Amino acid sequence: MTIKVTAICSSEATLAALDAPDPARTGMVFTAQTGSVHTLASVLLRDHPDVALLELPEADEQAMELIEVALIKEPGAHIVLVSPDRSVEFMKRAMRAGVREVVPAPLTPKIVRQSIANLHRELLGKVLAMVPAKGGAGATFLATNLAYALSRQGKRVAVLDLNLYFGDAAIFLGDKKVVSSLVDLARQSQRLDSSLLNSSMIKVSESLHLLGASESPEDASEVSTAAVERIIELARCSYDFVLLDVSATLDQIAIKALDMADTIYLTLQLNLPFVRAAKDMAAVFRQLGYSSEKLSVIVNRYEKGDTISLGDVETATLLKIGRTIPNSHIAASASVNQGIPILQMAPRDPVTRALLAWAQELAPGAVEPNKGWWQQLMSPSS
Repeated sequence: MTIKVTAICSSEATLAALDAPDPARTGMVFTAQTGSVHTLASVLLRDHPDVALLELPEADEQAMELIEVALIKEPGAHIVLVSPDRSVEFMKRAMRAGVREVVPAPLTPKIVRQSIANLHRELLGKVLAMVPAKGGAGATFLATNLAYALSRQGKRVAVLDLNLYFGDAAIFLGDKKVVSSLVDLARQSQRLDSSLLNSSMIKVSESLHLLGASESPEDASEVSTAAVERIIELARCSYDFVLLDVSATLDQIAIKALDMADTIYLTLQLNLPFVRAAKDMAAVFRQLGYSSEKLSVIVNRYEKGDTISLGDVETATLLKIGRTIPNSHIAASASVNQGIPILQMAPRDPVTRALLAWAQELAPGAVEPNKGWWQQLMSPSS
């Protein structure tokens, strides 16, 4: 997905100060021109931008009416006003006119970057990081099978295997061999673009792609945080959801990935070693500045009546339980051993139902391609 951004500057001096970001690296096509609120409608109709930054030195009722008219003709545009007026009355009137954001003047490259960053959550794919409290939590199983569930609903989904030393996410989704790994892409970071990323992916299906880890652990040292950042940014420009399979070892690469995630799923099972590890990892997350809204605890292989309760986990981690995945050892083991997603192998299994419910929560209203309302009603998730 490429985002089209246009800036309407009030002066030639402002225009000259703006830099055009590299579209191959940012997934953004940026244009800038001089103009005013009077030219907004014609710019929107001509360029059809996703985002329009409008410098508005002086605001009055006529300006608000012109913005309203422009948005009636191009309702999908995301308008950001750049104005010296910071009054509450102006902010409210701008929002009633359909403006999505008001930022302080002047219009600078920093303002452009900040505005685009603020829009990532709405206009770009969601980045979800699955990280185990410790090895054996089932994070890779959940990452790959949740990705499959989302793809079944017509979403374009990517899985990035960030277990740089012993990553094996590829075997959970089939028997296709990793030809070009994340390490290979990192080596080519200077020329990395969306086309190169796409050609490096294992095509599990038309809508589900996977970037595997290298089979040589010694190659991990060649992966830089800058390369990982570029790969994730390109992926979120091309996919609706990007699932990161992150190692429990919180090195610089893992932390960079977690920094970029919209949601971090801390995965554990209900036994003491996992809960202790989750407590320690949650403390690290707080030290890294992650908010509670960004973090979600996933209890895998859950069974009611365990000695350790869900409340014990919440007390230890100071985080709410986001979801439980039931224990279905036979079906899950068969899925892993045969490299077939559990949704495909056991469509009525409790784990399948839990994953489908999770996918529906992430993508409300999404439906499986070529599946009618009656089939939807009678599906395992109904």
